[in-house]
Amino acid sequence: MDCEVSGYSKQVRLECQVFFKRCDKELLKVNNFYSEKLTEANRRLASFGLIALDGSGQGQGGDGCVTANSKAYKHTQRKKTELRKLKMAVGELYLGLVFLQSYQELNYTGFYKITKKYDAKFACEHGLQWRTEKLDASFLYTERTRCGQMMFRLETFMLQLEGGNKQKALRRLQVPPRGTEQTAGQWITFRIGVTCGLVIALLTLIAFKVWNEPHLEHLKALLQLYRGSFLLIEFLFLMGLSMCCWGKSGINHVLIFELDPRQHLSHLHILEVAGCLAVCWCASVLASLHSSLLSVPQQLHPLFFHSLLLLLLLNPTPTYHSRSRRWLLTVMWKVLTAALRPVGFAECWLADQLNSLSPLILSLWEMLCFYTIQISWKDLQAGSFLYSESLDWEKQSKVVPCLIQCFPPWLRFTQCLRCFWDSGHTMHLLNAGKYSTVFLMVTFAGLYNIARERAALAVEVNAYLYLWAVATCLSVLVTVSWDLRMDWGLLQGNGLLKEELLYSREVYYYAAMLADVLLRISWAINILLAQMKDSAAASTASAVLAPLEVLRRSMWNLFRLENEHLKNCEQCRAVRDFEFPSRTVNVPEQFLQEKLMDQDELDNSQHNSSTSHHKPTCLLFRYLRPAVEETNLPIQSPKMEPAPCP
Repeated sequence: MDCEVSGYSKQVRLECQVFFKRCDKELLKVNNFYSEKLTEANRRLASFGLIALDGSGQGQGGDGCVTANSKAYKHTQRKKTELRKLKMAVGELYLGLVFLQSYQELNYTGFYKITKKYDAKFACEHGLQWRTEKLDASFLYTERTRCGQMMFRLETFMLQLEGGNKQKALRRLQVPPRGTEQTAGQWITFRIGVTCGLVIALLTLIAFKVWNEPHLEHLKALLQLYRGSFLLIEFLFLMGLSMCCWGKSGINHVLIFELDPRQHLSHLHILEVAGCLAVCWCASVLASLHSSLLSVPQQLHPLFFHSLLLLLLLNPTPTYHSRSRRWLLTVMWKVLTAALRPVGFAECWLADQLNSLSPLILSLWEMLCFYTIQISWKDLQAGSFLYSESLDWEKQSKVVPCLIQCFPPWLRFTQCLRCFWDSGHTMHLLNAGKYSTVFLMVTFAGLYNIARERAALAVEVNAYLYLWAVATCLSVLVTVSWDLRMDWGLLQGNGLLKEELLYSREVYYYAAMLADVLLRISWAINILLAQMKDSAAASTASAVLAPLEVLRRSMWNLFRLENEHLKNCEQCRAVRDFEFPSRTVNVPEQFLQEKLMDQDELDNSQHNSSTSHHKPTCLLFRYLRPAVEETNLPIQSPKMEPAPCP
């Protein structure tokens, strides 16, 4: 009996040693990560003292006059840009410190409760001893106030940057509360429901009108003019669904696109925009079908609707998501000038979307040709119909559609070359070669159609047909392989999938792989059909395949951002990184140092006078999840005090 008890005690001691060795190992990892992030935050905080502000953007000049010198104006604009970028960097660092503070509190609470449960289960004090000797003496606990101190420094610095305006400083640093978002989400959901009901009703009326139309060929011209806007609405709707899937799967698209984590559009906002545009689209189509009742020429309704879309995009007033529209226009400008500046993920992503939206660009070109060449504005009368001007595609050049098909791949081609120039990685050259296969496919498709139209020799026509077929097969093979292996991160191990999957079921990945292959083939066929404007069957098939390509691109977005999110997890990225030039700062550093010294003395006095046990708040630190929608992290830092204007 004594031997059995002795053996049991020995086993308990062995398990105790294994348990606390595991605790030591996990504590070491947590300490290393916490120390690394604190060091990185200190380095970034120190880098803010190397940036020239010249009076925080205040005007210079002793006499107070404003010079008209273009050089001085550019200098002022550059300083304003640097100041705005500095404010963004301070906000990102502050948000990272909020995450890091929650990380420290969560892990300390976890170790504390685990060891306490151990003592309660085995009726011993080994857990208390480990907490006293290891946990309370670790870097995780001894440096627990560092985040709060650095957050106070950033608050003081942001208050100076905002000229003493406390409200502006709080808006740039504060994480919005979750309750406000839930209230706003309820109203947005109500508006989405209303727009969905209107869209269903309007589509029913359109279907009833089309069903009773005796001559369906009269609607083909109307379909061609409204096709591009339909693809845009479809893309926005699928984009909203994709953002919803990213949020449920924990994919931080806010960090990936480098959006403002405190103010950005959610998936409900995107769905609301898509619903409103869908209502306007259905109303415009319905008005075109009943143009005789409205005493408005049928030719003007598509023009009015697309003018509305352009007005909403270029609206300079701060209405209808002005920040997001400016962000989109800025990224679009960077896409068009990719060879002149470094390329980010958002620019590459938007250029990829344009590759799938090339039928939209082609539809805009067709509309431009129709309203500038084919339509007779002098003879335009109320009650006239669109088919009276029958869209004559023979008048259009066959070269322009080929150029339009090559324009989006050319943008990505230049981006890949720019990335290779900046990084030197040969992978970007391979990616550029992938997009060059589209040039070959479009070129041979166009030559085949031209040779067929001018009744060339059968040998020449067959040669172009075979070249087009080879180029299409090559393009499909290369693009599918790149999608699955490089963009989605699949097919890299022994199996078809990767080790870590963020979506709930594996069947989603297999279905997406099969759908990507099939839709890639249909997209390649659509390139050929886009050139065959003389064929009614080709026009109908192109109208069907274009929405399928938008669907494929939305599916591609789901797995592309999953792969990018996993890369951010490997790099432990929680916020954006900002790079600044090394210059001399011109801010009242003496005042800042005095404020910091006062705060350090206050913290020390509070620490010495406090006798209560440290009970950290149980906050969930998910440093790679969306900062606003997926977390509820209050700012636990000293209150900001007004500072004099610098």
